[in-house]
Amino acid sequence: MRNNEKIAMSLLKNYKLKSTLIFDNLNLNGKYDVDTDTIYIHKSLYEEDFLMTIFHEINHAIYCRDMGVDDYKKDYELEMERCIISDLNPYKDNFYEKEAEHFAMKQTSLYLQKHKGVI
Repeated sequence: MRNNEKIAMSLLKNYKLKSTLIFDNLNLNGKYDVDTDTIYIHKSLYEEDFLMTIFHEINHAIYCRDMGVDDYKKDYELEMERCIISDLNPYKDNFYEKEAEHFAMKQTSLYLQKHKGVI
């Protein structure tokens, strides 16, 4: 198992998530599939990009777990609609995407401070 896979599995366990984790050749860094509770991570990410991506997707999985699938999907879609109606970017200006990015930045920084030279 690659180091990134070990780290990702450990993080899922730490956050008490049962999400499936798939490393693949995506056309983006990562994504969370709410319907299958699956986190997809591009298998060629290194260091900070990997950490930012896994923490970002973990944040989506936490919201989904805590809110429930149906409520999370409904609220996420309402947030996208709000952005579109307000002439905002439905991804960059989406509350859940901003939250995931903020969470990822904070957790990546903490992880790198704690695990210097490990990743």
